[in-house]
Amino acid sequence: HSAFEKNLSTTTTNGTSDPDFALEIVADLYRPRPRQLWIAMALALLTGIFGGHRFYCGRPWTAIAMLMTAGGALVWIVWDIAHLRQLVDDCNEEERQRQAEGLPPRGMEFMPPRAELELNEAPRWASRRSGRGRIIGSTLLLALIGFTLGAVSGAAETFEPVVVLVLFIVASLLSARWHGMREIPVLNALTRWVHRLRLYYHVMDPGPLWSLATRPIIGIVLAPWRPKARAEVRLYLQFGIIIGMLLSISDIIELLQSGGFWAGFGMLIAEFVQNLIYTYLFVAPAGALLTTQLLLTKRDYLVWFLSALTISMIYLGVSTVSV
Repeated sequence: HSAFEKNLSTTTTNGTSDPDFALEIVADLYRPRPRQLWIAMALALLTGIFGGHRFYCGRPWTAIAMLMTAGGALVWIVWDIAHLRQLVDDCNEEERQRQAEGLPPRGMEFMPPRAELELNEAPRWASRRSGRGRIIGSTLLLALIGFTLGAVSGAAETFEPVVVLVLFIVASLLSARWHGMREIPVLNALTRWVHRLRLYYHVMDPGPLWSLATRPIIGIVLAPWRPKARAEVRLYLQFGIIIGMLLSISDIIELLQSGGFWAGFGMLIAEFVQNLIYTYLFVAPAGALLTTQLLLTKRDYLVWFLSALTISMIYLGVSTVSV
């Protein structure tokens, strides 16, 4: 067995059985997924104005540039489609080199080299971030996040951020204990993302509760200079952008069919960016709270209670504004 295999077990020393730390799952996360040309082409055609194909090929910064310029006024999209095979090949070659060097894929750059990974222990920060006070504080903070998100979404009449947070909660809970989710197409990709996030918090200290409450703002400010902050911001933005693009596909098709694409494009981009901001501001702190609690507790019912409380407070926030 390699040093990597010896450092892993399916059960942590604190007795918590967590499939995230099973050898086959962690090894799978360290194994890069080759980008497929047909998927990149479909993304370029359906979400090219958002840079979806460049996000897929591990080029987030140029993807954001495409997002902000409507795919370079469509000229950039046409260029990318003509050179899409090269873009996919370059991405796959880079991943192969990282794998040969024992490094994690680009999406998991926050993790140590494979041979140095140790997950058969509780998180090093567990003793400092656990206890009854932490649970009470997390409960109050999640209630506040849920109610505020519901109120903001109800007032703005935009419920995409609510959908994204609920999807995050459901995916986190199911992927934590249901092995079969990894075998279902589409859901397996979501499962991999959830595992990346949980591995991030296992390695990185989430900090005190006050830092989680301000994490979105702090993360954005520190991201250009601190790789760890950048990795966390990227994880949440990936989730928000992917779900946002999926929710926007029907709007894009409707604009194309109406013949008034450019007339409605500005509004579509403004709505997408607004939803992405809302998503990041609320999903990041809620995701950190729920994910770290999954790592700390042996009692699943506590995490289920916190999740149900968050969703209930979202509904209460929406109802309060509606009334």
